[in-house]
Amino acid sequence: MDKLSFISFMSISFPEQIIVFILGTLFIGKKSILKSPVNIVKVVFISLLMSALNYIIRKYLNYELEITIFSMLLFTLLLIFVLKYRFYEAISLSVFGFLLILIIEIPMSLLLKNLLEITSPADLYNNYSKLVPWVFSVRFMQIITIILLYKFDIKVFDMENSNIKKKEFYIQIAVYLISILSLAFLTIIMAKVLIFNDNISESSNNLLRMNICITLFITATLTVAVRDTYSYYKNKNVLNNNELIQNIDLIYDMITQKKYREAKEALQNLKSHINKN
Repeated sequence: MDKLSFISFMSISFPEQIIVFILGTLFIGKKSILKSPVNIVKVVFISLLMSALNYIIRKYLNYELEITIFSMLLFTLLLIFVLKYRFYEAISLSVFGFLLILIIEIPMSLLLKNLLEITSPADLYNNYSKLVPWVFSVRFMQIITIILLYKFDIKVFDMENSNIKKKEFYIQIAVYLISILSLAFLTIIMAKVLIFNDNISESSNNLLRMNICITLFITATLTVAVRDTYSYYKNKNVLNNNELIQNIDLIYDMITQKKYREAKEALQNLKSHINKN
């Protein structure tokens, strides 16, 4: 994409930035954000700014990995300062939005490489008879994914209705997100070699394909683990809240019955329990 003009680059990057946001937002369970006109304007602003920044970044950074990491950091900061996302929400949206784009783009790119006879990045980006079908095919699959996520309410978190305050939860989620991101970067490297390098042997080609499949499978497994971890802490939090309500009701009954000593002891026990948890 380094050889594209600013207008051509923006026409590809801007829709992709919006799609990354929508995919990530739906996947972390914050779809109500998309129902606010004010937020939509902010998303368009963030996407335009990110696309322009990506164009500038590519002039100074040579490696795709560096560009991706820097772009994700900028995107995360914009989510925090413009849309007022909490830090872990912004990180989760960036990682899962990027991951879903990757899961869609890699299989489509491998398929289109043979159909369009793509031999190199320059062959793709300098030839509009190949670039346009490639972009439209990938965008079509991304839009289909958005529709499926929205219609069937597929998500890994439910951050709109979450009030988990356990430090252990955020530590575990951070570890999972770092692992997922590392595997995603590894997949990008293997996919680029596979798509744009015609000089590798057939055995190496097959090995790369197998490694990509294994990496994507492990990534999917880690994503399921993230969802299960979230469900565990959410259910645990609900149980703790129910237990707290039961104790308050019990203390209320004691006070009503003028059992002040028992009520005082129950309050002390409840205080100790809250401090421990």
